[in-house]
Amino acid sequence: MINLTMKNKSNIVILIKRSYYVISGKIRGGLRLKKRKLIGVLISEVEELYQQKLLRGIITQCYGLNYDVAIFSTFIKDTGLPEYKRGEKNIYNLVNYDRFDGIIVAPLTLAIENLSEEIEETLKKKCKCPVIYVDKTSKYFPHIETDDRNAMEQIVDHLIDKHGYKDIFCLAGDLKSVATLQRVDGYKASLIKHNIPVDESRISYEGDFYFTGGEKLARKIVSGEIKKPEAVVCLNDYMAIGLSDELLNYGFHIPEDMAITGYDAVDEVATSYTTITTFEPPVVQTGINVVCELSYLITGVKPQPIKEVFGSLEVGNSCGCKEPSSMSRSSVLRLKDKLEDYRRFFNSYMQEAITSPRNLEDVLNKFGYYLYLINDYSDYYLCLCDEWDETYDTTQCPHPKDGYTKEMKMVLARVNTEYVPSNYMFKTEDMIPDLWKDRDKPKAYYFTPLHYNGYCIGYSVLNYGNKIQSYDITYRNWSRYVMNALEYIRVNKQLYLSSFRDALTGAYNRNGFKQKLPGIIEEGIDMHKKVFVIMADLDNLKAVNDRYGHMAGDDVIVETVNAIRSCLTGNEICVRIGGDEFLIVGTYEDESDNYPEMLINNIKAYINKYNKRTRKPYSIRISMGEYTGYIKKESDIEDMINLADEAMYKDKARNKKTRNF
Repeated sequence: MINLTMKNKSNIVILIKRSYYVISGKIRGGLRLKKRKLIGVLISEVEELYQQKLLRGIITQCYGLNYDVAIFSTFIKDTGLPEYKRGEKNIYNLVNYDRFDGIIVAPLTLAIENLSEEIEETLKKKCKCPVIYVDKTSKYFPHIETDDRNAMEQIVDHLIDKHGYKDIFCLAGDLKSVATLQRVDGYKASLIKHNIPVDESRISYEGDFYFTGGEKLARKIVSGEIKKPEAVVCLNDYMAIGLSDELLNYGFHIPEDMAITGYDAVDEVATSYTTITTFEPPVVQTGINVVCELSYLITGVKPQPIKEVFGSLEVGNSCGCKEPSSMSRSSVLRLKDKLEDYRRFFNSYMQEAITSPRNLEDVLNKFGYYLYLINDYSDYYLCLCDEWDETYDTTQCPHPKDGYTKEMKMVLARVNTEYVPSNYMFKTEDMIPDLWKDRDKPKAYYFTPLHYNGYCIGYSVLNYGNKIQSYDITYRNWSRYVMNALEYIRVNKQLYLSSFRDALTGAYNRNGFKQKLPGIIEEGIDMHKKVFVIMADLDNLKAVNDRYGHMAGDDVIVETVNAIRSCLTGNEICVRIGGDEFLIVGTYEDESDNYPEMLINNIKAYINKYNKRTRKPYSIRISMGEYTGYIKKESDIEDMINLADEAMYKDKARNKKTRNF
């Protein structure tokens, strides 16, 4: 059922909006780098049945119109882990709305708290192309609905015509739900058609579209609060299963004591104690219809649907029919395929294999090997944030949690299941370079997040070539293993770096100094460069700690290292050798200047500006001393450090005398 009206908006507005989209599309078309149109889909949990059917329709019609499709999806609806949810929904921050000709939103699937509202506001603010919502109204955009009314009418027709039931109870849900309104209308239409009075008291809106809704109704029927009907029409399968199983616990026989039907044809109806009579709704047709309407908004021409896909009644035992063969039911066939995939996935020992490598190159090779577990895939791309694993200082993450770095690194690419050259940077605004290449046929790309809780790692892109297909739960679990393995690599690098870096500031520690010093000495001797040593010591760290607390003291230390780092040119290293002591060692070859003295002045100037700018109740005070010379052997550096230390203490004495004066 197509409904292109918007809430509180007139049809005139829609017509004007259509005209704008057509004009806008032509203008934008002239600026595009590719001829083929691109449709974006914002959805969640692609592996679920409703989503798979909807996408099958969307992709089918898009391919018929020679449109590419980019599908952005999380792997979860919701979770009790706030940071994990943040990491999941970050994938929608990747969408570059300027590159799309139209957007389709499946809001019923966007169950992470506030996600649907956030996306709606973002679309209003950033999206200039047409947007259509599916199976739920929007404040700003038109929507299209699945024809649940006719499907529900057919279920009730079956109960009346085939079995002669007249007292038929309806277990509905939230009245604000489009699905509830349509399905209840279908229930009423069948009763009216058969001259059966509609009794509003025989409709319950207390259902929750889950097992508990059916269980609650069962207890009311058993207690006598609700008169036992001949049959109950549930607006979805989960409530039907909950009702059936709970009545069985109380000794009821289904369908002898009461018939039950469901809706949606989910996999679970095949494994319940009583196989539920259900209806497979025409969601595939909804996907086809939404693309036709979106194409009309883009081009001004309404295309013909590529095909008509109707829903169908799937008979079980719960209505009173004798089920011909449970193995012929769509849910049984899907479960059979899933079990085979599960067996192959869990017998692969992928998790153990991909967490054993100690470096990124080895783990990427493992990822490529285990792609064989993803049925029928064609292309796969693994894109990581710039400097995603440079995390020795977790307080200064090199990229944001919300969004991605301006450039991404392609670290793994397989096209037609074969390796292609990767390990290159590309602009994040392009989302994936392959999306903009000229191809003979359109493709559908699935963009999914890579993260560890709230820490953004990057994203993956999967497609099935020209096949009309969606990823399944195997790919979801495969991707979770990939995320964990990448985090394992990142943490290992962090641990390795922490053995050479100071955890608070990121400056080198004594181990790091010992590792880097031979290279500086070799450069000084072999290239006959001057080597300089600067010693620095904070003058008032103890006073800050005592008066303002150790967090303030840590702030002084961190900002001191920031000051030093900001003034280095790249040929030096900064070392934290004690609580408030720092060492700078480097080389230079210009005989005409005194680079170490200039460096000291720059560092002190930076600190003075910082003190004035922040206006904190405490200031950073530092004493510094340097020594410069040529070295002939490694032991010379020890003498230079001692001489720089003496110069630093002379500076400290001068500073103290100045402050006292």
